Amino acid sequence: MRGDKPATSDEPIRAIRYGIRFKIFLSIAAIMVVLMGIDIAWNVYLQNEQVQTEAREKAEVLAAEMRAAWDFVDMNQNVINRAEDGTFRTKHLVCVVAAKSISMLFTTETDYSIRFTNETPRQLANAPDSFEQSALDAFNADSTLKAYWRVEKNADGESVFRYSEPLYVTESCLECHGEPVGELDQYGYPKEGMVVGEVGGALSITEPMNIYQSGVQTSVIQQVIMVLCMMLAAFAGVYFVTSKIILRPIDELRNAAEKVGEGNFNYALNTKRKFMNQPDELTELTSDFDKMAQDLQVLYDDLEGQVREKTEDLMVLNDLLNYQKRELKLAIDRLGEEVAYKNEFFAIVSHELRTPLTSILAYARILSENDTLDAKTRDAVCEIEMNATLLLSMVNNILAISKHAAKKDELLPEPVDFVDLVGLVKRSLEPIAQNKDVALCTSVGADVPITMADWEKLRRVLENLVNNAIKYTHRGGSVELAVSFDGEDIVIKVVDDGMGIAPEDIDEVFELYKQAGQSANRRYRGTGLGLVVVRNVAELHGGSVSVESQVKVGSTFTVRIPYVALDEGESDEDFTC
Repeated sequence: MRGDKPATSDEPIRAIRYGIRFKIFLSIAAIMVVLMGIDIAWNVYLQNEQVQTEAREKAEVLAAEMRAAWDFVDMNQNVINRAEDGTFRTKHLVCVVAAKSISMLFTTETDYSIRFTNETPRQLANAPDSFEQSALDAFNADSTLKAYWRVEKNADGESVFRYSEPLYVTESCLECHGEPVGELDQYGYPKEGMVVGEVGGALSITEPMNIYQSGVQTSVIQQVIMVLCMMLAAFAGVYFVTSKIILRPIDELRNAAEKVGEGNFNYALNTKRKFMNQPDELTELTSDFDKMAQDLQVLYDDLEGQVREKTEDLMVLNDLLNYQKRELKLAIDRLGEEVAYKNEFFAIVSHELRTPLTSILAYARILSENDTLDAKTRDAVCEIEMNATLLLSMVNNILAISKHAAKKDELLPEPVDFVDLVGLVKRSLEPIAQNKDVALCTSVGADVPITMADWEKLRRVLENLVNNAIKYTHRGGSVELAVSFDGEDIVIKVVDDGMGIAPEDIDEVFELYKQAGQSANRRYRGTGLGLVVVRNVAELHGGSVSVESQVKVGSTFTVRIPYVALDEGESDEDFTC
């Protein structure tokens, strides 16, 4: 049983800070702040819309009253401007003068401003400001527009509501503002040439917004307080319900889990008893915990016996593993001895076979140079020479593979002249090519330098590639051996127009005992060693080998051998005959 860890002073703080109750509190508080922000923004928006609506309605009432005064004076011109004897006299009280006088009396007693303006005012004081000019432009552009308004800042930086309605030219206006243009009216002002129905000016009303803003602030504060109280009440209710239904059962489960972890299975879960008749997720979790605790108690009671049993099983398995390990080591040792014996056997046999094969080749070549032989005997001698050459190549490949497998293959660098090397290979394999009626062509670039390499191994590479090309070339075909220099590598290419290699076989041609198109009844038989030797020798020199081929078209094998310059102490004279 594990011992109780002493509690530190900051553990209760961490428990509160990272507990579920704290997280729930923070989550609900964050939601409340967000909702309060949304509610305040929405209420401010609605209040502002309501304020603008009220200001517009009040402005419409004022405008209607001013229009009524204007129309009253206009309709009673004949009465107002008649003398006591009933005769008509020059107008002294016109509609615009009456309206301006009324608006001046009204605005001197209030914070409101009522003005009459037009684009060609007869008095500078009636010139339109920026808002009024915008309103006049809007009325001229749209004849159906009844009013124009917006909220803006005045010169003192206070918010005001600006409202404007169009004033259209009537018959009574033409006496002073009609045709002809430029003629002086009864007041000495030039006429503007207006016509009935066009926009002659605008009525402009300015209302202060401070009376509305204080009401908006009061309304928003009251609504925020009400919503805040409701949300706090909802928060308290949610927190209480969450703590009662969810957090307390979780606390019980945590306390029970701590006891079970200490090996004490005597615990009580009130949640299970309270909600047994009304099962929910917590009841199911509690039941599952109870079942798990019972299973743990069974396992805990029998833990020592199980440990002892498992230990015995492990000891048996360990003994068996050690036995198998010893047997595997013995098998590996025997396999190593057999492989070493096989490699040594191959090396000895290959080495011993080379001497008689070399003699056979030498005597066959001597006989082939004898002019007294008849045609049948000469063909037999050529056949002996060809098969001996093939057998010697096979023996050399087996010996090379054995050395490579035994990791005894090493380079013996010496100056290599590819002109001599290619000539030797051609003389060696030309009888095989002639016997099969295959044209063997060789070429060495004039810029191919003498390089330090293993002469014997490179000869074997060239012989294997050329011999392989002859083998898979039909009668009447051709094989070309070409050597070039690209500035860094000696490039050896063997090109034939033979049967080619299928795409699925290209990746396996350089594998041991693998041949392209390998089958039980294949026409071309061999050991599958030649190209393996080519790959090993190329890699031993630090080079590479690759192949490009197409079925029934031919193949091109390319070997790249890095160029190694001659030692400074050596010269070409040391190698002349």
